[in-house]
Amino acid sequence: MAEVGRPQAARVTAALLEATLLELADNGFEKATIAAIAARARTSKQAVYRRFETKEALVAAAIEAALAAANPGPPQRGSVAEDLRLCLGNTAAALQETPLGAALRALVPHRQIPGLAEVLDAAEEGRRLILRQIFLATPFEADMETRIDLLLGLIYFRLLIRGLKVTEADIETAIYLVLGLVAPRDPEGFAGLPGM
Repeated sequence: MAEVGRPQAARVTAALLEATLLELADNGFEKATIAAIAARARTSKQAVYRRFETKEALVAAAIEAALAAANPGPPQRGSVAEDLRLCLGNTAAALQETPLGAALRALVPHRQIPGLAEVLDAAEEGRRLILRQIFLATPFEADMETRIDLLLGLIYFRLLIRGLKVTEADIETAIYLVLGLVAPRDPEGFAGLPGM
């Protein structure tokens, strides 16, 4: 028999997690307060503290939940390129079409905070695990970690550091370059430079 109030408690927790992402995205980590998050979630500070001991714990839970929702399924094994498209497209969409991207950008300078560092490291490891599963037992398994760095680097650098949109064409180009499916183009206009 379900306990009375459980659905309400779950709704409040979900509202708090969403409000936390929005507050981080709008105001950054330092200015995001428990009071502001509670107000955004239309609940009380006490409701927050019943669920989370600290702001860091609340932020970590919000990031963890958002990243878990953004994780693609396991690779389908039909095509390495198609599995990479799905994984990277899903990652880019989560970071640029939801408050998650702006929230993560707000947290980058605060990565040294233990609770945040753990969740960010776990999230990164989860994403890398999915990519390892895609590369495993394929001709692209060699230098797998560097290939993963290059693919994730495109998304993280463009979105989180430069604040630029990652397009499907960007992802497609990166996949084909990392898999070596297209020959590098000759650089134009550099014929007269030494060493070229």
